[in-house]
Amino acid sequence: MVYNWLTKAQDWLFPRHCRLCLASSHTGLELCADCLRDLPWIQHACRHCALPLPAGAGAVCGRCQHRPFAFDYGDSLFAYQYPLDYLIQRIKFQQDLVLLESFGKLLAERLENRDLRPDRIIPVPLHRRRLAERGYNQSLELLRPLQKSGKFFIDSHCCRRIRATETQSMLPARQRRLNLRGAFTLTGEVLDQHILLVDDVLTTGSTLHEVAKLLKDAGARRVDAWVIARTLY
Repeated sequence: MVYNWLTKAQDWLFPRHCRLCLASSHTGLELCADCLRDLPWIQHACRHCALPLPAGAGAVCGRCQHRPFAFDYGDSLFAYQYPLDYLIQRIKFQQDLVLLESFGKLLAERLENRDLRPDRIIPVPLHRRRLAERGYNQSLELLRPLQKSGKFFIDSHCCRRIRATETQSMLPARQRRLNLRGAFTLTGEVLDQHILLVDDVLTTGSTLHEVAKLLKDAGARRVDAWVIARTLY
């Protein structure tokens, strides 16, 4: 877990309370050990898009075999189902940054356990208008625990969202890619680099695909997409 001995001591002296069951939490997170264990962790998934797959299934889902995304590898901590969907909604619509930090710690732990060292980590950007409305970029906030570790290059300036688009969740799947065309631009050099993109939820994959395509067209050697939750369709 990404927190030091002083944080651990404070956690035991002044425990948090679990957001799901309200029990005291000594995990350093906003979830107690029991509720954390019972979250819909993904055990087996498509290595390209992180879609949960049945145990014993192949490493690549049927969709990625026929129409792969622009990113090379996908990873998700959880399936987007209860209670994860409830917690994500709290983050998005109730500005629960403390809860978001907990998921950032889990993401940081996963990344450090995988012993990956990408050249840079890029949070999927928001358009300035959406950023002003929300007050923060949840993808960037997810990376704060990693940023504090000092082990990774978190680059929130390399990619910009230059066109305000309709909210993706309001559009049918077939229109999401069209909605995002020309929405992003690069301002940094990524030639021959390993890039890790971070977002909160992967639904159709359209946003991550569009950014990954932009990076690949600019010469990125490899692009990974990491999220907190993956929808089941």
